[in-house]
Amino acid sequence: MIRGESKNLAINPIGYKDLKPEETFVPAHIELRNGRLTDAGNWIKRYGYAQQWDIGIDNPIDLLIPESTGYAVTESGRVFFLPGLTEYTGASLSGSLRPQWTNDQGRIIICDGGTPIKITAGNTAILGGSPPSAKYVDTLDSYVLMAGHLDTTFRWSSAGNYESWPAANYNDVLSEGEIIKYMVVFRREIFFFKSKSIEIWVNIGGATVFARKIMIAKGCGASYSVVNANDTLYWFGDDGDFYVLDGISPKVISKSYRAELDKIVNKSSIYGYDYREEGIIRWFVPIEGKCFVFDYTKNLFSEDNTWATGEFQRMPFNSHMVIDGETYVGDYNNTGLIYHWDKDYVTDNGSEIRVLRQFLVPLSPDGTMSRVNRLRVRVKRGVATASETSPIAQIRWRFDQGDWGNYEDIDLGAVGDRNPYIDICGLGIGAEIEIEVVETDGVEFLITGLMLVVEALGR
Repeated sequence: MIRGESKNLAINPIGYKDLKPEETFVPAHIELRNGRLTDAGNWIKRYGYAQQWDIGIDNPIDLLIPESTGYAVTESGRVFFLPGLTEYTGASLSGSLRPQWTNDQGRIIICDGGTPIKITAGNTAILGGSPPSAKYVDTLDSYVLMAGHLDTTFRWSSAGNYESWPAANYNDVLSEGEIIKYMVVFRREIFFFKSKSIEIWVNIGGATVFARKIMIAKGCGASYSVVNANDTLYWFGDDGDFYVLDGISPKVISKSYRAELDKIVNKSSIYGYDYREEGIIRWFVPIEGKCFVFDYTKNLFSEDNTWATGEFQRMPFNSHMVIDGETYVGDYNNTGLIYHWDKDYVTDNGSEIRVLRQFLVPLSPDGTMSRVNRLRVRVKRGVATASETSPIAQIRWRFDQGDWGNYEDIDLGAVGDRNPYIDICGLGIGAEIEIEVVETDGVEFLITGLMLVVEALGR
């Protein structure tokens, strides 16, 4: 007989108010990597990826454009039409910045700080009309807008003519020592993210055309961190936190991860994308091997990594697009590879995905010592495949910040095995227990519950 009181661990890292407090221990999560939270509140293995295309040159993929059947732009400025991998050689990008694009009535315009180019009639060409060497491009109504060629100036084309750029069609944002860090059109308003603030402009028509509407007192700390997702805007602020635009008010979303964000040296290098099928934004800091994951449907931060040579390493994603409901990512490395990202992949292009959860649980409300007589783990069983015939997860623990014990294997079960419960007995004594769960095999992984049998020692 196992002595003690059974305590359910509320291991889902969001609130679950239907559970009675006296029946539930709520852990403090220390690490959440390579997983995602299901609608039922369970931590499941994140999506994986597999090679989809190889453009045939050893270069990073800086941009993917989800128009027609897709386009890829390399770091060297070359443009390829997917999936036939046909290179468009009429013109290449000449700048050195992360390329940005827009669609103006079916014609693709791309800017990267050099001479803007267009994709039209099955090839690329230099955009006519002497447009500026812009960093950012977008459209509003019948105008093409460009910015970033100067610190405080934006320009626009003639109405309905993307290759006419009158010298008079420009405006300056308020400077006061600030510069334009990014420009995006959202809900028919132009957002200029600057060093210390945001300006919103609108089309008022007439000879003036564009006018300033409002100022927001929050700046941008990384130009390409701005992400349009969940019907609002998200970005990395000038003060080191991530923000969401709540109406016209910036709201901090990264409080729980601020300590990790402060460790980033190259904050201006952060860039992000909306993985909208998952309801997730991923922000990448590739030089430092970081990928911060924000689930905007559940207000949860975590991290994603690849696993190699015994350590977590960077996700090699440099660009992103969703086309025909499928997600594709371009490689950050000099490979020329484009990957398909999908929930059905249980590896990263053949390499293991290391799912990690690490959390700390107090064993009594007043810090007295307790004996943990049993840990019961509930997992999805019977997930073995032809290539992974004996899949396992691993679990280890320690008490009161002491030394970690050895990993214990959790058998994930052969095909047909349906018993979800695994018991581990005689864990030890302490005031608090820290638990780490790891899974690396190329199979589905879902842990749905942990229960401790705890015997209070009264001291």
